[in-house]
Amino acid sequence: MNPMEHGVALLRAGRFHEAVLQFGAALRESPLAVEPRLGLSQACIGLGDGWAATAWLSDACRAAPQRPDLWRELARVLAAQQRDAELGPLLQAALSLHPDDPPLLHARADLYLRGHDYAQSLPNYVRLYELQPRDRVVLLHLGYCLEQVGDVEGAATRYREAIALEPDFLEAHIDLAGVLWRLEDFGGALAHAQKAVALAPGHAHAQRILGTALLNLNRLDDAEGHLRRALELRPEFELAELDLAFAHLLRGELREGWALYARRWRDAQRLQRPAFYDPAREWEGPAAQPLAGKRVAVYAEQGLGDAVQFSRYLPWLQRQGATVVASVQPALAALIEHSFEGVQCLTEQRRFEVDCHVALMDLPLHHGTTLETLPADVPYLRTTMEKKEAWRERLALWDGRLKVGLAWAGSRAQVNNNNRSMRLSNFSVLFEMAGVQCFSLQQGDAGRFTDIKVATERLVDLTREWADFTDSAAMLDALDLVITVDTAIAHLAGAMAKPVWVMLAPNADWRWMLEREDSPWYPTMRLFRRGVGEERAAQVARIAQALGDRLHKPGRLAL
Repeated sequence: MNPMEHGVALLRAGRFHEAVLQFGAALRESPLAVEPRLGLSQACIGLGDGWAATAWLSDACRAAPQRPDLWRELARVLAAQQRDAELGPLLQAALSLHPDDPPLLHARADLYLRGHDYAQSLPNYVRLYELQPRDRVVLLHLGYCLEQVGDVEGAATRYREAIALEPDFLEAHIDLAGVLWRLEDFGGALAHAQKAVALAPGHAHAQRILGTALLNLNRLDDAEGHLRRALELRPEFELAELDLAFAHLLRGELREGWALYARRWRDAQRLQRPAFYDPAREWEGPAAQPLAGKRVAVYAEQGLGDAVQFSRYLPWLQRQGATVVASVQPALAALIEHSFEGVQCLTEQRRFEVDCHVALMDLPLHHGTTLETLPADVPYLRTTMEKKEAWRERLALWDGRLKVGLAWAGSRAQVNNNNRSMRLSNFSVLFEMAGVQCFSLQQGDAGRFTDIKVATERLVDLTREWADFTDSAAMLDALDLVITVDTAIAHLAGAMAKPVWVMLAPNADWRWMLEREDSPWYPTMRLFRRGVGEERAAQVARIAQALGDRLHKPGRLAL
């Protein structure tokens, strides 16, 4: 028996030390041979020496770079040792030699997927889809990457293809249910969620996605049952807890909702604390930690609208004797400082020493906010008199007409944006109304929602003159009415006590609750809801009717 054969036999017998000696002898006999290097790698793995194993595999790849199986094995061993920093460059080198090798493409796609780098993972799955269009795992992961980079329609297509290949593919039904509601196909989302639960009633994600589908249909009691079942199956399931919080908040059960909403921080993939966060310094509320004489930093965590809505709690902290520092989006800093005397904002140039810190959206919990105790005194945001006068003069050209500001789309990164946003063409009827002058409040690229060009005299756009939210607020102050979808402009107008009409999606955000035409958060706000399956044109028609009524009552503006 030659050394190579002897080494293989010893390897199979688990006699790894002896196998190393035999493979070493075989390598001395044939210095360019690959098989002894593979044998040495396998023996080292048996001995628990992963570093030596990868060294021998690397040597084998250098000896025979034309063999993709060697690169695959090296990638497998590196992945098993969680050496991702080395795995990326290794796969880059391997795929430069073997660009269409499916296992290597899988390895690189999975590497990026594990690191939540969906944009980098996506082209690998796209190529795998071209090579293996009937691979259900490729379809599932390709759909997921498309979903994460914002191509929800493409994701739904891939999930449907996976289900067509395997009708009882549980994960594909769950994922498809999770995207269809974002495309306003609430019935489709419900059907696939029900299928997932039928396939696996003991699966926590299936129960949760059914709860989500029912929540988007405003069937709160049914949703709660499935969300609680998901939590029984998987205690502390953060997504189920968050949806359950939304169910309570939609009902107006604020105490229960805030308590559950406070658990959102367990979902570290979607929410991150600021760099200065220290668990030992997070404020736990007035009963546990009185604030008299303390400096407290309040940090915004989510969108601009959330920061505007919950900044109302800053004076409450001040009334407890706290000095308040705010960490908010830079565009909001000047408005916050001007609106709340004594509040300073954290900037790159300005740092503060504080005693404790707290998330802005945890303040309702600490305040004990209910519908009866909700702090709804408006206005609580105001811009400078200088800017107010400048913008009133800027808009004086249109005096004599009803000045109406319009925002038709929200941030494309927001998960419900497809449902809440409108196409600009939906508002054509408003542009033609005699006595009305429309102004764009749409800042940033609204993408496909800006589907027509409107003549400048019909829709005046001055948003390029906004430097920050003090300018936005000053322009809003000069308007008679704001009409907007559920975005930051709605909150800003409400916080300024401006008349504001908000168009809501069928699955409106929790803060607007159900069925109400008013908002307890903003006394000057009127809500226009769109029902499930209702055309946007019908929703806008109600807006146009209300606006026509206003024009015929020149003495006042109907809220």
